[in-house]
Amino acid sequence: MERTAQPIRVLLVDDEPMFVEAVRALLEADSRVRVVGAAGNGAEAVELAGAEHPDVALVDLAMPGMDGYEITRRLLAETPALRVIAVSGLAQADAEPATAAAGASGFLLKGALHGEIADAIVAAAAGLPLN
Repeated sequence: MERTAQPIRVLLVDDEPMFVEAVRALLEADSRVRVVGAAGNGAEAVELAGAEHPDVALVDLAMPGMDGYEITRRLLAETPALRVIAVSGLAQADAEPATAAAGASGFLLKGALHGEIADAIVAAAAGLPLN
């Protein structure tokens, strides 16, 4: 009998409710992943990660208060097995190296997420490069 793998547990970290709901709806259509929580700020993200034990977190870089780089560092300090994918609505020349330096597994532009997001989550959870 073939055993099905458990869905990858995903935490969404973004202060834009419409973006969170759009990504949640997109991911709900993919049986490989399951959204286990959404946080609108860094402190909430760290708390949810500790409570929900996600496999992958999608973290917006432009967050109020604690930016996405610091959120990534804190998430990884508290949950070392977690994989983080940084996302941004703006193309920044230094975003990929800066997110890698913070410990993120990869970087995606929000505009490119439609066709790539679930595949990127699966790749990150497996420890594979996103690009």
